[in-house]
Amino acid sequence: MGLSDDDAQAVLRAAGRLTEYPPVGFAEVLETLREVIDCDSASFNDMVLETRDFRYAIVPAADAVLATRLKPQYDKYFHEHPLITAANSTRGLGAIRFCDVDGGADITSTDLYRHFYEPFNVRFQLVVELPSPPDVVVGYALNRSATRGEFSDRDVSVMNTLSGHLAMHHRSVFDGERARLVDAEMDRYAWAVVSVRSDGVVEASSSHVFEAGTRVPESLLSIVVDKSSQPGEEARHEVMIGSQRWHCIVHPVRLGPTVLLLRKQQDVAADSEVLMRAGLTRRQADVVVALARTGGSNNELARDLGMSEATVKKHLEAIFRVLRVTSRAAAVLRLRELSEPGVGHSRDR
Repeated sequence: MGLSDDDAQAVLRAAGRLTEYPPVGFAEVLETLREVIDCDSASFNDMVLETRDFRYAIVPAADAVLATRLKPQYDKYFHEHPLITAANSTRGLGAIRFCDVDGGADITSTDLYRHFYEPFNVRFQLVVELPSPPDVVVGYALNRSATRGEFSDRDVSVMNTLSGHLAMHHRSVFDGERARLVDAEMDRYAWAVVSVRSDGVVEASSSHVFEAGTRVPESLLSIVVDKSSQPGEEARHEVMIGSQRWHCIVHPVRLGPTVLLLRKQQDVAADSEVLMRAGLTRRQADVVVALARTGGSNNELARDLGMSEATVKKHLEAIFRVLRVTSRAAAVLRLRELSEPGVGHSRDR
């Protein structure tokens, strides 16, 4: 079914919102769907079927309270859901309603309906599945009461038209969250991934050391504009940035900015001194410095430092107490805070 001019314009407006950067939250996506397809409620669902790990976002917000209360019933009877069964057995169905699948006409006779959908006042549903691994169902569901009636063919067409944009939004959110966590861990251990244009302007950066929109120092610019570098051929350099020496791995990219992987070279003496000023003994400082350098286990640290594993454990207990942290990672971050003024304070203190 084709869309009218008004529907096409509404879909384009919705698509524009779904492709904004940074991506909007799932609640806003759900409200966007409700603007173009009339419904009582809408939800985003991420379901691992084997473990029954069902996560969701739902609007309006008032329905979230009821959904939380009824979720045990859904977990118990979800296997009776004809739309989940259809989507999990046959990928690429597009937007589907109860009336489109086997068993959909009998939904009101199921325990799932009696114990979950009926208390929710949901009689009709329109869902679309997004690309996902096997035995995982990720998608959007729109719900209507009996008084509002079945979703129309026009509603199905609108949902199908938006499905690609919904999938892109989901991927963008997923990739963004994963990148945020990876960037935080890399930054904690003094790594940075920086995309630099040929004019020296930073396009993207995982670290506070190189802000997007700023220019890299001359020591890096000469590496970025090196015409002898070929895409796919990495090059390694030692560069000075300010007063710090960095190891730099350069990855020229055929289409787009050059990617630099940078890691600050550790100044062991300076790090030990700043830790002792914070109250650690020389050997305790050695443990933190070795941990920051290698991330090794207690056993590995013991071998590197020539002490027993039990001694390493006792040193770590004292280190946590003096630095007011509760984990090895937080101790390393605390070292960075002490040695680099301006680095954000650890929350694990």
